[in-house]
Amino acid sequence: MNIFDPKYNGRAKDVRHYLGSIFVFLFVVGIIITLLQYPVLETNKETVLMLIGSISASLPLIISSIIGAKPDDVNAMKQTIEKKENQIELLVKAKDDLEGMVINLQKQMLENQDMVLDRVVLKAAMDFDEKYNPPKK
Repeated sequence: MNIFDPKYNGRAKDVRHYLGSIFVFLFVVGIIITLLQYPVLETNKETVLMLIGSISASLPLIISSIIGAKPDDVNAMKQTIEKKENQIELLVKAKDDLEGMVINLQKQMLENQDMVLDRVVLKAAMDFDEKYNPPKK
């Protein structure tokens, strides 16, 4: 596989990133080892410290590129997770609202059933009274 061939652009791009990150990492390690072996002159000390600081600031990006974790992908995943959590919260709230509506509907049905039962019993009692105790004229 030729890493510069456009046919393999997706995999080749990852390989190029990986190899480039390893090269930069080894270069940084080489610079640090060189600076540890040879003393730095007082006149160049600030420049060397600035160089080491900037290199050490770029190490997290280099390491994340070596291991394959891309910061943009991580941020995109975090945003996706936040969206999903918001959707879950909305769905839970909607479910709770629906459960409340079902409970209220059941209460109303029981009240209506009691009222209908009372009317049926009252009608039966009135029919019984009319049948066995006719009104006196």
